[in-house]
Amino acid sequence: MSDEVLYKAALAKHGWKAALIDLDGTLYRGDMVIEGAGEFIQRLRELDVLPVFFTNNSMRTPLQVADKLNGMGIDAQPEEVCTSSQMAAFTVRQQVGKGAAVAAIGDAGLKVALQEEGLYPVMADDDEQSVTSGNARVPSEASKLEPAGAVVGLNLRVTYQQLAWVCGHAARLSRWTLTNGDVRLPSTDGFLPGNGAIAAFVKAATGIEPQTVGKPNPAYVEFVLQRYHLKASEAVVIGDNVLTDVACGNAAGVDTIWVQSGVSYQRNEVADSSTGQQALEPLYTARSVAALFQK
Repeated sequence: MSDEVLYKAALAKHGWKAALIDLDGTLYRGDMVIEGAGEFIQRLRELDVLPVFFTNNSMRTPLQVADKLNGMGIDAQPEEVCTSSQMAAFTVRQQVGKGAAVAAIGDAGLKVALQEEGLYPVMADDDEQSVTSGNARVPSEASKLEPAGAVVGLNLRVTYQQLAWVCGHAARLSRWTLTNGDVRLPSTDGFLPGNGAIAAFVKAATGIEPQTVGKPNPAYVEFVLQRYHLKASEAVVIGDNVLTDVACGNAAGVDTIWVQSGVSYQRNEVADSSTGQQALEPLYTARSVAALFQK
């Protein structure tokens, strides 16, 4: 059966009301849109299926994500975006309560998410007010309100001093939160080191395992389902990474579609994953989103 017939039939069969769609590697690679991505989102809207832009990327705010997608010809609204930074901020706020300071490495997406949860982000790269403590540069706000939490998200400009600073807070608290553990990011030239690579430094230095809240943690899917008032049976996860997208959807009891347009892993890397092979099997497989739900 062709992809067109299979996936059009699958939509009617399963009655999906929302599609939780990964971004990098699924709708675009780096700054290049994947062929047919814009038309795919339009098809979802015409079929009354809500597109939820479901990303592990912690750097951008929902508005920035929507702006990037719209600039590529992919219709998106900020309220349709869910990021791992939002999930991290929600998780930390539950642990430390509103009004607490949180030490963080990350970009605008994490800072804004923490603020929207009523937390006070003390960012490692805050250059406006900083003091030096030992060999690590520390934002001066930390001396006014001691952080009750520590979060690590991706920042492409991160330095050794900033990593040392957040390691100190993580060690003091005996815990830290990681927005996502993706070790690779798809790019036009192959891949770039991801947040999981940075996390390996913090984990090795502190000896403390992080609480990773992004994909493949099924709690991230549950967070999205609650936000949009959806049942697990009413959603489908679509993504290019079996170790994150497919794994988290399956663990949350949500149907999954694997698109082969982004991250690729060698067979031994998948076999070595702590996630069981059965948990990595998608319900359906397609070349790309261009093959999905064609009329």
